[in-house]
This record gives sequence, structure tokens and C-alpha cells, in this order.
Amino acid sequence: MTPTLVLEQLMLHPRFNELATLTRAITPVGLVDQTDRATEDARQVMAAEGHGVKSVDASSVPGWLRLGLLDVYAQWAAGTADTCRHQPAVDRPMPVIAAAWRPGLVVCPACVHLTGLPRGADTTCDACGHQCGDLAHGDGIYADMIQLGPLIYQYGTCGDCRPAITAQSSPPSATQTAEPATPRGTGRARPARPHNRRRRPR
Repeated sequence: MTPTLVLEQLMLHPRFNELATLTRAITPVGLVDQTDRATEDARQVMAAEGHGVKSVDASSVPGWLRLGLLDVYAQWAAGTADTCRHQPAVDRPMPVIAAAWRPGLVVCPACVHLTGLPRGADTTCDACGHQCGDLAHGDGIYADMIQLGPLIYQYGTCGDCRPAITAQSSPPSATQTAEPATPRGTGRARPARPHNRRRRPR
């Protein structure tokens, strides 16, 4: 069984939240604190894009989206994902971004341009492969994001495939989603660069 499917089984297990709590208890406190901070920073990146953020249960996320997210997360955790030159890693928590249309690539917010698509190629539904048409005729693409810890996963769907992810009352799961209220034409989600992280010239 692949690491992706193992992660999926764990997340769908009825005692997942209990297991997550036990895992946090045996993880070094410094790493837990850094991961929590990176997760909150990622949530702020999503909020800065104008998305409403809500907690969802993993079982309410469509299989194609859940597996895509978990696959890139598993590759990143194993150190086999392609990364930007800043080499983000799980043991050095920071917000990171991946995209359905760039499998196996994980980048920091400053390098989000590496997830870009050539003009005209950003209208394909990541769920069914439908080539979306004109937003004015009701066939625009919905650019959305879903978050797992510090990882933001971008995807785009046609109106028929757009996930109907509902809010979960409690307890929150490991998965977050952000969805815009209206289709964004042929654009894709573009997380903003953090304003307080400028490099000094050497």
C-alpha cells in the first residue's frame, strides 16, 4: 500500500482525531509550535486571497481531491517532492503551496509563480478534464484551495465538479478548505507573498 493510501486510511478512521492528539503529545514541543505557526500562516495566506476558511471532515472531501492533496503531502514529507530553490521541508515548518496541475511540486509562498500555467492552459477542470469555456456563459473555472497543516493545495474545477464541502461543527479535522463565492473565470488561486519577509541584500 502506498504512503498516500495509508494517510487516507488514517484520516478516514473514526479515531483519527484521537491518534492526532497522541501524535502531538509525543512530538517535540518546538516542532509542534513551529508547525502550528506555519499552519496559521498558511491560513492567513488563504484568507488574504479573499477565501472564507472553514474546517471540514476528510470524508466530505471528494476522493480525487483528497488523494491529490495527500499524495503531494506524502511526497513532501518523504523528501521526494520537487521543491523551489528554498527547499521547504517538513522538519522546517513554513507555509508551502502545491497545485493539482503540478503534481509532486511544493514551493514556498515567494516561489508560487512556479505553479503557474501557460496562458490558455488554465481552463481545464482538475477533476474531470473538461475544458471550461466562457464565464459569461456559465462555464467558468472555479479556482479553490484546500489546506492540510502548512500545505495549501490549489485546484480548479468546472461547475459540475466543484466540491460541495460543508462546514463541520466539531471537532475540527486536519483538513481546511477555502472556496470563493463565485467563479474566477480562467484564473487560478495565487497565494500572496508574505509582506514581512524581505531579503536583505548581501
